[in-house]
Amino acid sequence: MPYNGRGWAETCALMVSRFPGQGLAPTVVLPRATRSMAPGVHVVESILYPASRLPWRLIEPMSDAALDRAYRRELRRADPAATVVYAWPGISIEHVAAAKERGFLVVRQMINSGQAMAKRLLDGAYVVRGLEPRHGISEQAVALEKTELAMYDHVLAPNALTAESLLEVGIPADRIVPTSFGWSPKRFGRVGGARRVHDSRPLRFLFVGRAGLRKGIPELLEAWELAGEPGELFVVGDAEPSVHDLLNAAVCRGSVVHVPFTDNVGSFYATSDVFVMPSHEEGGPQVTLEAGGFGLAAVVTPMGEARLIEHERNGLVVPAGDAASLAAALRRLADDGPLRQTLGRQVAVDAMAFTYDRVSARHADLLVGLLRARNGG
Repeated sequence: MPYNGRGWAETCALMVSRFPGQGLAPTVVLPRATRSMAPGVHVVESILYPASRLPWRLIEPMSDAALDRAYRRELRRADPAATVVYAWPGISIEHVAAAKERGFLVVRQMINSGQAMAKRLLDGAYVVRGLEPRHGISEQAVALEKTELAMYDHVLAPNALTAESLLEVGIPADRIVPTSFGWSPKRFGRVGGARRVHDSRPLRFLFVGRAGLRKGIPELLEAWELAGEPGELFVVGDAEPSVHDLLNAAVCRGSVVHVPFTDNVGSFYATSDVFVMPSHEEGGPQVTLEAGGFGLAAVVTPMGEARLIEHERNGLVVPAGDAASLAAALRRLADDGPLRQTLGRQVAVDAMAFTYDRVSARHADLLVGLLRARNGG
């Protein structure tokens, strides 16, 4: 992936941002970077300037071969006894094999659950709606990922169900490492703590993400009606074709607002009361952590917990695909202001353990520990 300060490439950049301060010297190999990473992070662009600044559509065809050369060059320069190959999605089986052959410790960062579990869950979500599955996960992709995952020394799982998905495809439990993603208060100009906006507007419920079947949008819209439309529901993010009609119909009824993708999501966190993440399949959704940092009471499915939300402690957890349970949780929070405030205050405190400054430092220590253990130290 190229790096432009967005998407999971930005997640990777944030994850390694504190590595230098923990005694590591991270090298990130990618096609190109149009933004700088943290001080001390060495970025290797496989497509050299000025070609790297051409429109991506023009240079993408050459990116795989260039990336392969750059990656193998860095492997030759590194000392296997003192280096971890920290692999993110998209790395090829050939690249994993090359690192293993040279004796590197190779660790894989999962973003979502394994594709075998994801396919099963998403197939079910589409079938329930009478639709042909269009999630793009093929049996071939499932088999390829299973082969790849078996090659790693360790796999980092950002939520409990991701770990379960790894066990399902035969990854031994002692090679699965529980981790999390994080959130960046600096992105929103925040230093943590709950901050609510009190005015005369209706109670505001907020969903953030790509609106589609995977994220549970049909169940959310159904639950919204079942709950009696207890305020305003803001759906922030581009909508997939599978939910266009449902979402448009809900918007026309008046209490649902759809906002396409925006970089200014912080303004919606700051002016909302309840965060909703009804996903069928996720990894460790950063939006849950961000909403927690703003002190929003949360209703999530197990996939949306992000290792942050604990049922009845700092949020409510409902089964995926269960519109009735989701409706009951929405109604409960709508009717119980003290509960909203209690959950919001607690999640704001808990979310501070997941800032990227802390998460990155923990990951650095984790990788050092795995390397030392492999070396017998």
